[in-house]
Amino acid sequence: MGERQKVAVITPGSFVIPSGRSSSVERVIEKIVPLAAEQLQIRIYGLADGHLPAYGLLGNVPCYRLTGGRRYVDSILRHLRKWLPDTVDVHNRPQLAYQLKARLPLARVFLTLHSTTFISSSSQPGSRTLPMLESVDGLIVNSKYLKDEIMRRFPSLTTPISVNPLGVSLEDFVPRWSLSGELLREARLADFGWNNRKIVLFIGRLLPSKGVHHLLEVFPTVLEKEKDAMLVIVGSAFYGVNRESDYVRKLKVLAEPYKDRVVFLPYVPYPRVADWYNLADILVVPSGGEEAFGLVNVEAMASAVPVVATGVGGIPEIVMDGVTGVLLSPEKLDPGLGDSILRLLESEEERRSMGRAGRELARIRFRWEHTSDRWVSIMKRNPSN
Repeated sequence: MGERQKVAVITPGSFVIPSGRSSSVERVIEKIVPLAAEQLQIRIYGLADGHLPAYGLLGNVPCYRLTGGRRYVDSILRHLRKWLPDTVDVHNRPQLAYQLKARLPLARVFLTLHSTTFISSSSQPGSRTLPMLESVDGLIVNSKYLKDEIMRRFPSLTTPISVNPLGVSLEDFVPRWSLSGELLREARLADFGWNNRKIVLFIGRLLPSKGVHHLLEVFPTVLEKEKDAMLVIVGSAFYGVNRESDYVRKLKVLAEPYKDRVVFLPYVPYPRVADWYNLADILVVPSGGEEAFGLVNVEAMASAVPVVATGVGGIPEIVMDGVTGVLLSPEKLDPGLGDSILRLLESEEERRSMGRAGRELARIRFRWEHTSDRWVSIMKRNPSN
C-alpha cells in the first residue's frame, strides 16, 4: 500500500481543543479529522489566539496556530511549501482558498463552506466571489440546500460541489426514552425544582434569524393549555461569551411576565450541552434565515427528543416531518408553532415514537463516522470525477 495522501486543513479561527468555546466549524473539524487520520496524513492550520501554544495535537494530528494579519497567508505558505500536501481543504474562507490556489498550483485546493455567510453580498460583491469559487478544485457543503443556493447565486459556476452532511457522536448523548435517560432526567429535574415540568428547549445563538422571539410570542398560549410547560433557552448572542445584545434584552422583556416558566441559561460548552437535551421533551428550532444544516437538529435526534422546526434551509434534509418531528412553514409560525408544541406536549406516545425514530435516523445516517468517510473519499478522488 502506498504512502497516505497529505491533506492540510485550514480552519477559520484559532483551533481550540476541545471545541466547546469555538464555533461549530471547529467542532466539525475536531470530530472528523481524527476519524480520517488512519487513511490520510493530516495537519491542521489556524490562527493563533494569544493563549494557546503555537503547536498542539488533536489525537495524533498536528495543529499549527499561526500569527494573523498580513503575515498569515505567507506563514501558511511557508508551512505548506515545506510539507508539500497533496490537498488543501480551506474552511469558510473563499479569499484564502483563492490565494493559496494561486500560489500552490501543484496542490489541489478545496473550499468547504458551512453557510452562505462568506459568499453573501454583505461579505463581498458577487463579482469578486465567483472567481474565487471558480479557482478552486472543488467545493464541499453540508446540505443539498447549500449546494442549490450556491448554484442559484452563481449559475455559471462550473466547480464541482460535493454534499457532505454533518454528524453527531451518539455516545455523547443519553437517549431520553431509555431507563438511564429517564432516571438521569428525573434526578436533574428534581435538582432544579422542576419536578413534573414539560420542558420546551431552545439551544443556539440568540440572534433574530434564529427566531427565538417567535417561540416567546406563542408560549403564553402553550401555558394556557399546558400548565406544566416550561421554556428553557440555552445560549448567547456571541460564541463562548455571555454578553447581552439588544435582541437578547428584547427577548427577556417578552419573557418577563412568565418569570418562573421561562429560563435563560448561558452558553454551555460542548459536550455538556447534552445534559440539556436529556431534560427536554421537545427541541424547537424556529429559524427564519438560511440555516444550512443546524447541528442542534441531529443532537436532539441523538437524544431521542422530537424537533419542532421551520422547514427552511437544510433542516428538511434532517428532520422527517411527522416521523422525527414537525416541520412548519415560516409563514405559518403563528399559530402553527404553538399548536405543534401543544400537540407533542399532550402526547407522550407521539414524543416517544418520534424521539426513538430520530435516534435511529441519527444512528444510520448522521454519525461523524459517515461524515468522515465521505470526506476521505472526496479528498482521495479527482474532483473532476
